[in-house]
Amino acid sequence: MHVANQGMVLLGGAMIAGLLAALGFQGVGDPAQVAGEQIDNSQPVGFPGSVIETKAVNDAVNEAGKFAGHEKCVDCHRTEVKSWMASKHSTRAFDLLRTSENALDYAESLGIAPGEIARSSLCLDCHASSKNNSDHTPGVVPSVTCESCHGGADGEDGWLNRHAVYGTRSTSRQQETEEHYLLREEFCREAGQIRSSQLYEMTKRCFSCHVIADEALSEAGHTHGAGFEYVEKSMGEVRHNFFLKPDENLKVATLWLEARQGEARTAAGRLRVMFLLGQMVDLEVSLDSLSGGTEENDYTDELIGRIEDAYELLAEDVVEELEPEEDDPGFAEIAATVGIVEPIYEALDEDGFDPENKDVYSKAAREIALQAKKFAKRNGKELSAIDELELFSDDEFDGVYRPVESRIEKR
Repeated sequence: MHVANQGMVLLGGAMIAGLLAALGFQGVGDPAQVAGEQIDNSQPVGFPGSVIETKAVNDAVNEAGKFAGHEKCVDCHRTEVKSWMASKHSTRAFDLLRTSENALDYAESLGIAPGEIARSSLCLDCHASSKNNSDHTPGVVPSVTCESCHGGADGEDGWLNRHAVYGTRSTSRQQETEEHYLLREEFCREAGQIRSSQLYEMTKRCFSCHVIADEALSEAGHTHGAGFEYVEKSMGEVRHNFFLKPDENLKVATLWLEARQGEARTAAGRLRVMFLLGQMVDLEVSLDSLSGGTEENDYTDELIGRIEDAYELLAEDVVEELEPEEDDPGFAEIAATVGIVEPIYEALDEDGFDPENKDVYSKAAREIALQAKKFAKRNGKELSAIDELELFSDDEFDGVYRPVESRIEKR
């Protein structure tokens, strides 16, 4: 079983390369076509949706004019709001900007006045939400809110009112037609909602803040998100799956399990997809962030460490250990991702960070993104082989919110 380490240890690259070649997968140096889509090598560093665009992404999610506030969610999501109010997203994220000595140190290094840290600094992108005040001036919501993760919801073209309308008046969710469901989903997606069925987008939202993509901030000493593992974090205190069973916080979003979402969906399958997808997205965002580095320093070293850990887990613990067959549909995107990263992994081990390779890092991130989006649509049933590897815990996780059943208002 893989154990993270500090050095870059080559893992029998010839054996892994042989396995990948047998499966028909090629590395990043081969013709740039992934999952049937052509990669545009002319795209600049910081392609749309990249981690380098974190501020732009967060601005879109927290767009001030679209901020509704949790008060508009509580009528239908009472227990979810209660669990959020007990989480560090609500209670601690913003307060760190005012109470942590580190915040003052980072601000001094970045030339931010102490009085602006919690008012108008880049720190607010991940430690708060944006809104418009009643006089239309910019305002700050002092917490990481529902819309920080699920997208700004308000406004005439927002998804807030539409996302729970199932047809004509009095039509229940169970009575909604397939046609109406698809139109509703499309509208909400276009309006910026990120929900459980959009697993890739949800994973990217988490990593956009929990992996630091700002070199200056990292060099100022900000922690880099080491140890952030998607299943562990999303199954802990931020878990809020109450919609169909308000007295029980399920491991998997209940709407994702519904029959209309596809056959054979289980919580176990979802966790398998989440874990492996988290490694793929970690590789994507780390490589993309690396493409924004200017020189070899602590920032690039941290990113190389992340790339090392995620690559070794997928290459050694999954592809090499399981040796999936060429026609095995479950691991196609995993093996392809390993093939994309392998030459970069070896080059980083031999030469370290090279600013001249920025386009190589960025191109690999785009290729992995295509694989991750495809992989995120799997239900996880065909991934059962990883259970024997015990790569992640299936036990209870720390900090899970447990509602008091007698106080739950049934929907």
